[in-house]
Amino acid sequence: MIEIIIPKSITPSRINDLYRKYINQQNLNEITLIIPNSINKYTFGLLADLLKFTITLNSRTPIKTLKIDIENENLDSLYDQEYAYPIISLLWNTSNFIDKNNSDIKTILRDKQNDFFIKMNSLSRIKGNKYLLTNTDHLSKNKGLIRLLENPKGFNDDEEQITNSIKKIFNNNVLTFNKNNKIEIESIIEDIGAIVYELAKNTYEWGKTDSNLIDVPSSIRGVYFRFHINNSDKLIEEFEHTPIQPFFKHAFILDNCLNEQNQIYYLEILVFDSGIGFIDRFHQKNNLSDLEIIKKCLVKNQTSSTSNLKTKKGIGLDRILGILNQKGFVRISTDKYSVYRDLIKDNYEPIDIQQLDKLKLDDWNDNNFNNENVIKSQGSYISILYPFKSSN
Repeated sequence: MIEIIIPKSITPSRINDLYRKYINQQNLNEITLIIPNSINKYTFGLLADLLKFTITLNSRTPIKTLKIDIENENLDSLYDQEYAYPIISLLWNTSNFIDKNNSDIKTILRDKQNDFFIKMNSLSRIKGNKYLLTNTDHLSKNKGLIRLLENPKGFNDDEEQITNSIKKIFNNNVLTFNKNNKIEIESIIEDIGAIVYELAKNTYEWGKTDSNLIDVPSSIRGVYFRFHINNSDKLIEEFEHTPIQPFFKHAFILDNCLNEQNQIYYLEILVFDSGIGFIDRFHQKNNLSDLEIIKKCLVKNQTSSTSNLKTKKGIGLDRILGILNQKGFVRISTDKYSVYRDLIKDNYEPIDIQQLDKLKLDDWNDNNFNNENVIKSQGSYISILYPFKSSN
C-alpha cells in the first residue's frame, strides 16, 4: 500500500514535489490519499495544482482510499475547504472513504456532499470570500449538475443569466471585504460573467469525453472564485522562482495596488475540468504543433466545438487577455504544458488565426517549452489573476 499525504501546510511548490515523486512512478498500487481537515494558507494557483495532482494521479493509478484527517463528527467544517467537494466527487464511484480513525464515512459523506451541492445550486453563501461551482458528470444529473450552468438537456445558453448570477456571487460572497473592490469590478462584471460563460461552455463541449467522444469515467468540471489579501513582501517571497514574483514586482502593482498596510488585494478565477486536455482534444483535427493548439484556443472564435447551442461559436479565450490587458495574469495548464501571459509585461493585441507565431505565451517552467521530461497531466486548468487598485 502507498500512502500519499497532503499536509495542512501544502503549497504549490510542495504539490509539484509530490507530482514529480508519484505521478510517473511505476507499479503504484493500493493508493491511499490522505487529505487534511484544512489548509493553512491558500495562495494563487493552489487549488488548481491540488486538483491537477489528484485528477492526474487517479487517472494513472486509481486511488483506492481517500483518508480524511478529521473526526467524523467534525466533517461539516471540512466543507469550508474548497478542495473537499471536488475531490470527494471525483472519487465517489471508485474509492473508499475513511476518517482519521479508519472508520468508513461514505454514508455520512453522502449527506454532506448533497448538502453542499444544494448550497452551490441555490447560490447560497459559503464560508469565506470565495465561491465554488462544480459539476460531477458521473453522478445522476439532478445531483451532479449546477443548474446555473447546465441541466439534463444541456448547457445553459443564457449568457445574461449567468452574468447576473456571477455578479450576485461576487457581491454576496467573494467581494464582501472592501466595497471599493465591488465598485472597481462593476465596470468589468459583464466581461467576467462572459468569461465564465464561455469557459464553462468549453468544459461542457469538450471536457467530459475522450478523443473518441467516450465519457471520461470520473469527470468533474467547475468554476472557482477567491478574493485574496496578501502582504506584498510575503507574496514576493512565497512565489520566488515563479513568474508570479516578477508580476507582483511591477511598478504598476506597487504604485496602484499596494495599500498603506503593504497589502495587495486580488481576485483569482479558476476554470477546471478533468478531461483529456487541449492537446489530445484537438490534435487529430489540426496539423498544428502542441503549442500552436494552445495558442489557437486563445484566438477569437476558435475554442468552441460544433454543438446544439443557440449562440454562434465561442469568442475563445482571447476575451480574457483583453480584459486583463495591462493589469492581469493568466496561466493555462494542460497536458505537458504550463503556459502564462503577464499582461503588464506583454500587452495584448488581437491576433489573426494565420499569425499564431505572433501570439506571446511564456513557459511557466522557464525551459523554452522543452517538455521532453515533463509528465503529462490530466485535465485543463485556466487560472486568472486580477489585482485590485488600492483605495488609499
